[in-house]
Amino acid sequence: MTGEELKELRKNAGVTQLELAKFLGYKVNGEPNRSMIARMENGYAKINERVAMLINIFMESKNG
Repeated sequence: MTGEELKELRKNAGVTQLELAKFLGYKVNGEPNRSMIARMENGYAKINERVAMLINIFMESKNG
């Protein structure tokens, strides 16, 4: 999954970066860290296979 694909999936599902960060467990000082999602979408952080799988599961639950 590329950053562009993630951004498109997220926007089509009506999910915010904050919601996705919370689901994936990305936190800083106990608060969801949306900047990690932004880093993925902008190509600064790699999206590994497991994270991509979790993202797809989350998006399916939002669309479904």
